[in-house]
Amino acid sequence: MQVDRYCINEPSVISEMIDGETIVLNFESGHYYSFNPSASEIWQGVARGAPIAIVAEHVARCFAGDPATIRTEVEAFVRRLEGESLIRPAAADATAAPLAAPADTTAAAAAFASPMFEKFTDMEELLLLDPIHEVSDTGWPRKPE
Repeated sequence: MQVDRYCINEPSVISEMIDGETIVLNFESGHYYSFNPSASEIWQGVARGAPIAIVAEHVARCFAGDPATIRTEVEAFVRRLEGESLIRPAAADATAAPLAAPADTTAAAAAFASPMFEKFTDMEELLLLDPIHEVSDTGWPRKPE
């Protein structure tokens, strides 16, 4: 059976939109990610609990491109997100929030670019520190031994 809906792998994963760029942190792996615009739209759809078919339709409305190609790309990107443990299958009784309409439907949509993320590992050691549980007489944070 194919999974229809996903959710963010909370509390291990958090995200924030900063100046139009989606940044995602995975505290289990210590990796952080920067998403391109199409990947950001997919992320927002998954975060709202929308079925993948609805996310693909939303992305096709936001960007100019072949809807079948966009759907294939969305499905492949969702598999990558799951492979990175950023998302997980949603509970069967999960509800979805509506997806926002594209910002400006009168302007020509930007050309669709394959959803991608940059993965950064340079702060892995710092992000893996657990200051709440690793406090000692010497203070925190301290790296587990």
